Amino acid sequence: MKKNFKKTLILSATACTALAFSLSGCKKSYKAEFSETSAAVSVEEGTLADTENNVLPNESATVASNVGPTVPAANSDTQAAAATETQAASVLETTAAETAAPINFEDRDEKVYITTDNVNIRSLPQTETGEVLGKANTGDSFHRTGYSDQKWSRIEYNGQTAFISSEFTTTEVVEKKTSEAVAFNPDWEFGQNSMINSGTATLYYATGSNKKGITVCVNAGHGTSGGESVKTLCHPDGTKKVTGGSTAAGNTHATAVSSGTTMKDGTSEAYVNLKVAKALKDVLLERGYNVLMIRESEDVQLDNIARTVMANNRADCHIAIHYDSTEKDKGAFFMSVADGIKGMYPVSEIWQESDRLGSNVINGLSANGVKIFSDGAMQMDLTQTSYSKIPSIDLELGDRVSDYSDSTVAVLAKGIADGIDSFYS
Repeated sequence: MKKNFKKTLILSATACTALAFSLSGCKKSYKAEFSETSAAVSVEEGTLADTENNVLPNESATVASNVGPTVPAANSDTQAAAATETQAASVLETTAAETAAPINFEDRDEKVYITTDNVNIRSLPQTETGEVLGKANTGDSFHRTGYSDQKWSRIEYNGQTAFISSEFTTTEVVEKKTSEAVAFNPDWEFGQNSMINSGTATLYYATGSNKKGITVCVNAGHGTSGGESVKTLCHPDGTKKVTGGSTAAGNTHATAVSSGTTMKDGTSEAYVNLKVAKALKDVLLERGYNVLMIRESEDVQLDNIARTVMANNRADCHIAIHYDSTEKDKGAFFMSVADGIKGMYPVSEIWQESDRLGSNVINGLSANGVKIFSDGAMQMDLTQTSYSKIPSIDLELGDRVSDYSDSTVAVLAKGIADGIDSFYS
């Protein structure tokens, strides 16, 4: 009985210490390892650097430690555990004191330029609590009002004070990048499932003072020569398709890129999709969005998986433009996520946001007088949906007999952009 009681006391002390050590937000990380009769503590210095995946230097954090009543030591073993607990609390208190000090800024009045892409602009000079307000790209310029030797710059951003990593700023003029070619990277997740990927997309950067730091992928559907003769996996995990469509339910492989339908006047759907996509690109750029254009010509050698994977890695949302094959002038709708794939990765992590994006876009079109089919949504299991890691929709703007005159396309572009504004508001 005494032996069991001793173990209970030691494990309780150990649990308390482990709890104290699980606190996060410190610049340093601590790891504790315990046995029944001894305890060892190792401390590792942690370093952080700003990268494209949203990690910036963490220069300030606070830690609160609330240690419960100490159990009286029954013997030397429990005394050792209690001593280790006290030592751990002391280390945490010291770390909190070191990191809680405010960051001091030296006043500056100068223009600085950004030297790379996808740099976070934050509400506070912290990674834990500093909200990302937007992104800065090569050549973007800001008025710097303060500089800290802790690697933060205080800047003016959209009428408010914001903070950015000084590592990616310079007072020397950097030429602004207005666009860049984006090649497919086979090392991106799911990239190995793409069969046609030698083409390139183009990323256009907003250059006005209203830039939002948000990239919209605009995908003009179809338009890949030879795409119908190649098959790709419907789902990343190789499971069967759960709904019909251009590929029937029950299949594990689908056409890499179909040729699409033909409008009643003989014009290819691919041509009309591109016409709308170009108009949408112009509106989005004017509103401050960056735009990843998947296709800008009659043919691009990128299959549906390649297009989706590129969007996953270089954009914040993905909108594919299409027209339906019916002849009823049925109106616009989006392909919502099929129930049967909502539990599949990566669909399970993003489908609600995808459906929210679709609903916002349909509302934007409706508000601009565009005819809407039924309730504006139709469940479908699509390759694009199955591989998307960002909010993503297939948007059907009408069918073979729908009007696609310049004036109508302008209304469609405005309605889609209004929906995107609403989604991000």
